[in-house]
Amino acid sequence: MEVRPLTRDEWQLKRDLRLRALQDSPHAFASTYAREARRSEADWRTWPAGGAFFAAFAGPALPLGIAGAWVAAADPATTHLISMWVEPAARGRGIATHLADAVTGWARDRGHDTVELELACGNTAALNAYLRCGFTPTDREPFTVGGTVLVRAVKP
Repeated sequence: MEVRPLTRDEWQLKRDLRLRALQDSPHAFASTYAREARRSEADWRTWPAGGAFFAAFAGPALPLGIAGAWVAAADPATTHLISMWVEPAARGRGIATHLADAVTGWARDRGHDTVELELACGNTAALNAYLRCGFTPTDREPFTVGGTVLVRAVKP
């Protein structure tokens, strides 16, 4: 398995994985398939602004999962792990850990202190995967009702 950043020219792969994720797990994300399907090529190429997307592959042509890194202007020392998803047939093989590690490495390279994510209410499988990756729950109020905020320290 290989995990690597996606380039701007791989916008169609990013789009296809994101839309697949929204179809597979519509309640796990803070967006909808209909909203994301309306994005333009330019939107996909530049999303997330100032961030990056990573994909896990089994061989050169078989994507298994995706995760994004984004930094909010209000908190430049924190990388936000966004839009993580693993193909259902590939779950349970440690792919989430590899994707989380890629985002954490990206954060480390930029001198950030933490990686933070917000998890939708009731997504127990994802919660367990994030806990295995070294994330811990915080008491920060989530943006979505019933959600959970998790953090992972970025070690030098």
